[in-house]
Amino acid sequence: MTLSPRAATWAARVARGFFILLGISPFLPRLVGGLPVLGAVSHAFEAWFTFQCNRDPARTQHFLGELLPVCTRCLGIYLGLGLGAAILRPRLSVWPLRVWVGLGAVFMLLDVATELLDMRPAWAPLRLATGLFLAYPVGSAVVWALRDSANPDA
Repeated sequence: MTLSPRAATWAARVARGFFILLGISPFLPRLVGGLPVLGAVSHAFEAWFTFQCNRDPARTQHFLGELLPVCTRCLGIYLGLGLGAAILRPRLSVWPLRVWVGLGAVFMLLDVATELLDMRPAWAPLRLATGLFLAYPVGSAVVWALRDSANPDA
């Protein structure tokens, strides 16, 4: 699908803003939960987090004295998507992107498997790192793909 240059620019900006918002979303319930209008938004995020994350307190970080609404691995994924969209570097072609995401998936699966098999205890920095490593290039690639959709031959 080819978008007009104006539509592609608009779509890329919307996607970038969405991913950046997604990146900070685990912090929003604690930051704006008590505010009148934003409290409803906070509740919507909280409902989504309850649906998509196991929210194991033993695998969750604290922020402002309370547990975050997602586990550390999911936090890494959210942060990775947001940072990738915000920084937009490096700009990867298809094969390096596939290799990066593939390696990220392998590292995450190894992390999950070794935890589940009790080969090692859960370690928050590793859980955060595997989430970041998997999601970071995806946030960047989606924005670049939308920007480039105006001129698919470039």
